[in-house]
Amino acid sequence: MSAQPHDPHFPADRLPPAGAPGSDLRFTITHGQVTGVQRVAGTHTVDLHLPTNATFAVGTGSVTETLTFGTTTETRVYAADAADTSLYHLVQDTYTYDTKAANARNYGFTVADGKVTAIVEGVVHGRTYTVDVTKLAATAFAVSGNTITETSVHGNTVETVQFVTTDGLTYRVASDTLSFVTPGAAATALSVEPLERMSFTVSGGVVTAAKIVLPDGSTATVPSTHAAAKLTTTYTQPAAGYVVQTITDGTRAHYEVFHDGNGDGVYTSVAHGSGTAVDLVGLQAQISPLINTLL
Repeated sequence: MSAQPHDPHFPADRLPPAGAPGSDLRFTITHGQVTGVQRVAGTHTVDLHLPTNATFAVGTGSVTETLTFGTTTETRVYAADAADTSLYHLVQDTYTYDTKAANARNYGFTVADGKVTAIVEGVVHGRTYTVDVTKLAATAFAVSGNTITETSVHGNTVETVQFVTTDGLTYRVASDTLSFVTPGAAATALSVEPLERMSFTVSGGVVTAAKIVLPDGSTATVPSTHAAAKLTTTYTQPAAGYVVQTITDGTRAHYEVFHDGNGDGVYTSVAHGSGTAVDLVGLQAQISPLINTLL
């Protein structure tokens, strides 16, 4: 784990958070205190050592773990499973940084009419990186006083990064929060692929045309399937704002669900799986109003 903040735009500088969704925990709680922890994988459990740099707070249906790494603080929130309250899932992971640390990375923002249009990082390996944020998929920026907040969605994760400034010119990352969406009982899990985007022409509930949306916002024709491959691609609209792409190869099939949450005509991949059955109701329950604004 590096003391540097996570950077969604430039080369990664830290590993993904430990204990990510899919690695469930079982806590031993004695007199309101965490005294032990196990990692649970199916029917198997593994005893873990309690970190020496961690403290725990037990709430109603939740456990909060706070760890310190030098000047960085990590706060993990675990929520009890609805069906098995002895099992806990990581639902939020927040890193809080010392913006005055010597190794804190500097950023600059271009703001026009109260909206962020570009982000600039200082020289890294002899290069200055500039990102046109208007072309970032599934991402939004908000300006409030001395704080700029970036919100994005990828996989089953909503990420919120807060940048702060003291001089109005140079910004540093103050915190990075990862909020995980658990599927619960849904058979189709949320898995957003921000760069997999399409546009569709729909008439009377029938998809009549499909195009790929490129990173720069332009569109391209969907490549035709080679006849020898014997693949068949179909598109259906199970609900407004949702299109399911199904590809069949003989008796095998897999699907990808595309969703336009903010009504801009661009559909982003939000789920995929084998077969043809999509649990649309279960998937929709995982897509919050916030996620809709980003898609």
